[in-house]
Amino acid sequence: MSAPPLADQAGPHLTSRGRRAGLLVLAATTFVVVTTELLPVGLLTPISDDLGVARSRVGLLVTVYALTVGLTAAPLTHWTAGRPRKRLYLAVSAVFSLGTVLSAASESYPVLAIGRFLCGTAHGVFWSIVAGYAAALAPPGRSGRTTAAVFAGNSAALVLGVPLGTVLGGVVGWRGAFCAAAALGLGALAAAQRLLPAIPHRPAPPRSTGLGGALRLPGLPGMVTATALLVLGHFTVYTYVSPLLHDGAAFSEAAVGMLLAVYGLAGLPGTWLVGVLVDRRPHTVLLGTIALMAGSLVLLGAGIRLQPLAVAAVALWGVAFAALPVTLQSGVLRLGAAAPDAASSWYVSAFNVGIGGGALAGGLLSTFPVGTLPWMALIPVVPAFGVVWTTRAAFPHPRVR
Repeated sequence: MSAPPLADQAGPHLTSRGRRAGLLVLAATTFVVVTTELLPVGLLTPISDDLGVARSRVGLLVTVYALTVGLTAAPLTHWTAGRPRKRLYLAVSAVFSLGTVLSAASESYPVLAIGRFLCGTAHGVFWSIVAGYAAALAPPGRSGRTTAAVFAGNSAALVLGVPLGTVLGGVVGWRGAFCAAAALGLGALAAAQRLLPAIPHRPAPPRSTGLGGALRLPGLPGMVTATALLVLGHFTVYTYVSPLLHDGAAFSEAAVGMLLAVYGLAGLPGTWLVGVLVDRRPHTVLLGTIALMAGSLVLLGAGIRLQPLAVAAVALWGVAFAALPVTLQSGVLRLGAAAPDAASSWYVSAFNVGIGGGALAGGLLSTFPVGTLPWMALIPVVPAFGVVWTTRAAFPHPRVR
């Protein structure tokens, strides 16, 4: 028999003010984590020039970061299972801040790589527990909406955090940008210490619902597989979206920057809309989100030479991919209610393996015409729809009040 969802264990005992404060802290920390994760993308050239290493080695920091998260999220989450959630959250946030400070102080590439490795190990555990924490702060039947509120920090990082970090790096140097990220992280850590409500302590799950047992829960292996496939498809294109839009659609470099801002801005309503709908029809909304993502890739591939269609495709793509983590994570929490942290850790691992794999796949496909990337991305996205379809029977009936 499955354990009740986290929202039913903790939600009713919290005041509305405590919920809002806790969700704001979680969203703020999410903003910092995602901004810090992607800073090397915008600062690739200044880091390369300052440390005297090839740009490809700096770009490798992003791939290695993702693979570090993918390989460590599940075992570290299992190792920390049963520890008080708030204490674990604070510890993980502190390790992440330490890694960011070390990155800011780096005078050599190896030291920077160590700092990024520390951030990566903390990142996996953070994402494994943050959605469950958000669900625990939710009123009964509203876990999807609170998860969407926290994931808004992810969209805000893409829209504001990474562009502002890039601009700041150009003004005060790349270390200054990392210093700013570290300061924000330490501020979020202090806010969490003061404002984040503690949630009921859960003992470590039994072996039957532990790390390995979670994958035996009905429907969960399908969700984990679909996550890896969808993220693989997305990052096959997204990693090389700048040359795609510049070379394939003939946008100027300035216009490419504006289109990426459109992509990020479109994600904000996407996150809000799916948060409203996902608690009512979680499986249907998930399938619709995947279909929208596939449709945007088709439009991008077919209309790459027509700039108005390319703009529309990028906007739809931004809506779809911002909504996708909310629907996937919400589904994982529903199917993995008996072991939410273990289930989330598998989801986080699959997500980040997809990131690393997509970046590598995009690089391997760079010998093909750049306009073929959206079509190549559909190869894993289409079967992901079929895999998610097979999980319908495992989804519990949503309880919306």
